[in-house]
Amino acid sequence: MSGPVLRPLSRKQVRRVYRWELSAAFPPAERRPLWSILRMMDDGVYDALGCWRGDELLGYALLWRGADFVLLDYLGVCQGKRGQGTGTWMLEALSRRYAHTAGLLAEAEAEGPGAPPEVNALRARRLAFYRRCGFTDVGYEADIFGVRYAVLGRREDGSLDPAAAMAAHDALYRSRLPRRLYRRFIHIPADGEVTERRNET
Repeated sequence: MSGPVLRPLSRKQVRRVYRWELSAAFPPAERRPLWSILRMMDDGVYDALGCWRGDELLGYALLWRGADFVLLDYLGVCQGKRGQGTGTWMLEALSRRYAHTAGLLAEAEAEGPGAPPEVNALRARRLAFYRRCGFTDVGYEADIFGVRYAVLGRREDGSLDPAAAMAAHDALYRSRLPRRLYRRFIHIPADGEVTERRNET
């Protein structure tokens, strides 16, 4: 049997993946509404890709495309298909697919002092997975709708620009949210510099 390939998901397939896979893998606070995903697909700024082996769906990747950078919004391996290297294969394939961009960005929930040890252990494993796949820490964390994320990035030639990545990351959310919601819920970076920067804008 031939190896896996990346192919676009139809709107019907996206609905199915959202209902049966993404909703089971990601907590409510981290889930973008389905209508928002479909609208961004219609607007031509959002790619929904499936990892297929023949007619079998192994995993999915949902990506938000900016002017220069691409944000990996969701990466998931389907239930019953995990532990076979599919996630690693997808990240390698995505890196090649978007090699013409300034880089891929990923948000992974950050470890926190108030989280239970088992939760932090799971977060640490996810961060380690991205690092094993060639992603590096961009140098800041983000607070997005109340969830603290570590931000990682990868560029095929290794020349990712952290300052440009942060500006592009912020610009994505600015471009889609009303100003009131953006100012209240989006903090890139998630530190004391946010207040100073927002007071200047």
